[in-house]
Amino acid sequence: MGDVSEVVIVGGGIAGSSLAYALASEGRSVTVLDCLFVLDYCLVCVTMLPWGVKEARSLGVEQVLLDAGAHIAPAWMQYIAGVDEPAAIPMSMMIEGIPGTLNMRHPDACQALIDAAAVAGATVVRGVHDVKLSAGRDVSVTYATDRAAEVHARLVVGADGRSSTVRRQAGISLRRDHPINYIAGLLVDGLAGIPDDHDVLAADGDLLLLMFHQGGGRARLYLCPGRSGQHRFAGPGAAARFLAAWKDAGCYPLSGLVAAGSPAGPCVTYPGDDTWTDTPFADRVVLVGDAAGHNDPVIGQGLSISMRDARIVRDLILAGARQPADFAAYGRERSDRMRVLRLIADVVSVAFAEDADNRLARRLFFVGKMASMDAEVFPLLVGSFAGPETVPDPLVNSAILDRIRSA
Repeated sequence: MGDVSEVVIVGGGIAGSSLAYALASEGRSVTVLDCLFVLDYCLVCVTMLPWGVKEARSLGVEQVLLDAGAHIAPAWMQYIAGVDEPAAIPMSMMIEGIPGTLNMRHPDACQALIDAAAVAGATVVRGVHDVKLSAGRDVSVTYATDRAAEVHARLVVGADGRSSTVRRQAGISLRRDHPINYIAGLLVDGLAGIPDDHDVLAADGDLLLLMFHQGGGRARLYLCPGRSGQHRFAGPGAAARFLAAWKDAGCYPLSGLVAAGSPAGPCVTYPGDDTWTDTPFADRVVLVGDAAGHNDPVIGQGLSISMRDARIVRDLILAGARQPADFAAYGRERSDRMRVLRLIADVVSVAFAEDADNRLARRLFFVGKMASMDAEVFPLLVGSFAGPETVPDPLVNSAILDRIRSA
């Protein structure tokens, strides 16, 4: 017969573990099936924007992350070549009561959240593979560890990432926008001489540069070239080329100190693409996080998206949602949310990273619009920090991309 659980969550990452914690804290029977024995598989940085921190607080996991060493950045500083003075972006003022953005290593965040879910009462099974779903009155989920096992549930949550087996087995497909840019990331130590009370957004030459501090002289750095730079920071010597590109960023006054830092992991390049579905649910199945589609990482929305997914699905499950119709409101909200975030990501990519002969003019056009609090552009960028629902619907119009390109 196998075990019985009210909800089975496939995937113990940020979204899955946060949802498991929130449900178990309400006394619900939850089983988490995760593919990894030890969460040491990547060195990326969790960067949670203020609207995501608000969702994490609602789920009860903000303090879990803070206790695990999350670093709060109350501001970002913007350095743009061709602009005389840097500009501060006050993250602590985006949402009342939220102190700023939250940064930490992805494995540390996952470990803290899945451990908290277990303490709250969730059953956590690690080292899982060969997950298979079979429909019936309840959903039968078979899987393997060192032996075959089975668990029956009223609902399965697919939180198993971009290559989700739950999504595939549920027959849900994703739409995709091709990338405008690529994103290379490197974790760097030895940055003690660089103030960590603010994160950094810079633009120089043909690159958008980002720095997210984790405290203790460690930060996750990103470089965003256009599509022509897909392989620029890949292969042998990638980390050295990456740091040299930071050194060449003359708009940032501490670029030499950044370049002198020590790589603390591999240099990895990702496409800046978007995927989504308007129906992230099926019979006895609902998807959260990247399994339901992801936003171009250039604007760092992934963790905030996951937190809202988990909070909405938590609320619906607690209200008795099990069937597809019960999750229709979640599908509508997520579809609208991702539509707004796709446009914001495209605006940033077109202004700062897309291959073009008029890069400087585009950046200065964009910076001018932001400095003047232009009614067409300013609310879009504020929405990326305060939440996409704050963006008026008439502004969700791709015509702004043509105006930036023609600067």
